[in-house]
Amino acid sequence: MQAIEYLKKPPYLAVSAFLAGFLISILGLIMHSFSPLEDTGVFVWGIFVSMILIYAIFNTIFLFLSEEVPQYTSHSIYSFLGLGVACVLTSWMFTGQSLYQVEGFRSVLSVLGIGYTIFLGIGFSIRRIVDVTTKRDSEKLKRDSDEIGHNLF
Repeated sequence: MQAIEYLKKPPYLAVSAFLAGFLISILGLIMHSFSPLEDTGVFVWGIFVSMILIYAIFNTIFLFLSEEVPQYTSHSIYSFLGLGVACVLTSWMFTGQSLYQVEGFRSVLSVLGIGYTIFLGIGFSIRRIVDVTTKRDSEKLKRDSDEIGHNLF
């Protein structure tokens, strides 16, 4: 199976987003150890919040490629929650600052959660409309072909 096929599944996408954020944070912290600047923890929190946003965007795109939308949606929501918890705990571990101590990120995470549910709702609605329209059009095409005496199916 190709790598993109794995990423179409929400748990794999969440794990890959987390690992990408983890790798970027480790590299950033290593490079930061050579600089005399003060560490405020914003870098690590920003990277992990960005990975949550990337997951939300790509997960909504992959919703359109899914065969079973209700199952995909439930896996997607659980993966989003798991990714969020893992990112917050890892950021807390790396920086030593909780979500309440880092300014602005609590509201950013709230907006991401609300935005994700809106993205998922729009994607689910569009997918449902396309499925209903396709089914109705295929029934109409079959009915029209039967009326003129051609068996297209």
